[in-house]
Amino acid sequence: MNDSGPISPFDNGSLSYYFDDLSISDRETIAEDVSYTIDSDDSSCSRTACSSIFGSGPDDLESETAMFSSCSGSITKSNECLIEVDTSIDTTNLNLGKTSECCLVTIGKSIQKNNYIGVKTFDRISTRTVDNEDKIAGSTALILNCRPAQIPAKLPKEQLEHEKLYEKILQNAKKNESEKAKKHKEYLKQKLKNEERLANVTQIWTQEIIPNWNQMYRTKRCRDLWWNGLPSSVRGKVWSLAIGNDLLINEELYKSCVSNSFNKFKDSEATMHCLECIHLDITRTFPHLGIFQQGGPYFDVLKRILSAYVCLRPDIGYIQGMCFIAAILLLNMEELEAFICLVNLMESPCLNAFYTVNQRLMTSYFTTYNDLLKHNLSKLNTHFNLIGLTSEMYLVDWIYSVFAKSMNLELASVIWDNFLRDNDQFLFRAALGILRSNESQLMQMDSITCAQYLTKLPESFTSNALLKSTTAIRMSIGKQSFNSLLVYNQTKST
Repeated sequence: MNDSGPISPFDNGSLSYYFDDLSISDRETIAEDVSYTIDSDDSSCSRTACSSIFGSGPDDLESETAMFSSCSGSITKSNECLIEVDTSIDTTNLNLGKTSECCLVTIGKSIQKNNYIGVKTFDRISTRTVDNEDKIAGSTALILNCRPAQIPAKLPKEQLEHEKLYEKILQNAKKNESEKAKKHKEYLKQKLKNEERLANVTQIWTQEIIPNWNQMYRTKRCRDLWWNGLPSSVRGKVWSLAIGNDLLINEELYKSCVSNSFNKFKDSEATMHCLECIHLDITRTFPHLGIFQQGGPYFDVLKRILSAYVCLRPDIGYIQGMCFIAAILLLNMEELEAFICLVNLMESPCLNAFYTVNQRLMTSYFTTYNDLLKHNLSKLNTHFNLIGLTSEMYLVDWIYSVFAKSMNLELASVIWDNFLRDNDQFLFRAALGILRSNESQLMQMDSITCAQYLTKLPESFTSNALLKSTTAIRMSIGKQSFNSLLVYNQTKST
């Protein structure tokens, strides 16, 4: 409050910005406008707007209305009122810098936010009263439209800069939309191309290779198609043919094993423990699919297959990781076929050595793998030696589940395709290919981080990256092939 005179409704530092340079006639116009606003529109919207402009709360609106009504009685009283405003502003020595500007911005935002209709304001540029009925219409209005009357108008240079900025925004938006449309078009084109290729490859498998398996599966054409991965529609059939049934497992034997497994598990405490392990591991098999967990459609089926195998091969029993092998077979074929393939597959030299825990054979596989690692990835091999990461720390897990536990199902399926194409040596070739693809990341890690990384590979790791890296791996050292190296290391370990 100013002690030199009565309280003025315009006693506000921000409003003094507008009254410093006004002529008497301009001030008369403002007084008339204020009187018109209050007298002509008694709506709650207008009352609130006036209250907001003059800094008063809703409870003070009546007193302000009366005050301004008295000002509208005559031009003389209006002039006196405006003179008092000037006097009040001069005596308080208000800072008209940043404080005034901030207040003006606040007034403008208040009006824009609440969309006050019917409030007349004075435009200093055009020297006329205008209705504050415009609404902010997004970034376009903010950049291109003139500022509200409560804020100083843009300079011509600033207006030009805003127009250029708006044009740049439009150009960038159009460019982004064009790039998105182009990428989407390329994606659809590549998708169509892949679908056509898949249809053609599937037709070759179903009409040429599978019906003539014995004559075709060793041909270059067949092996080339096989290397890039099998179509999912023929994968189960090709796997079954590639694994074979040298042990002559049939449906009658399977049913007998299933039946005997129930009785056997009831009679022995050891077999009961084995059943508990099977039950526990099944619930952790491909959990993201949700079909092998308790209550899922394949829970009992997978349990029957594993229980029947334990009954058939009690010398091996159940070992953790076996559930992933049975599960990935079951995802691609019927229950009986999955059991037949499981029994025969477990007789392959590498899997049999690991599942029977034949230390001599396992050592020869590790030694052969380490020789190939040093030959193909010498820098990474040196890094592993420095941090103390041995091949057993990650390779055992890969072999026991044939990689199904450590990566996404699509990638694991491609490894399975080529494992059944090239037999045991592809397991170690795939292992080296994985290391080669991730060499730069592994070189920055310690032993624990490396082991964790390799135990569960990132989802971003694709089959294309794996096959590209695996192609660059050489499975021989000099004139010694993988098999000859393996035999040599077996002889050396005896």
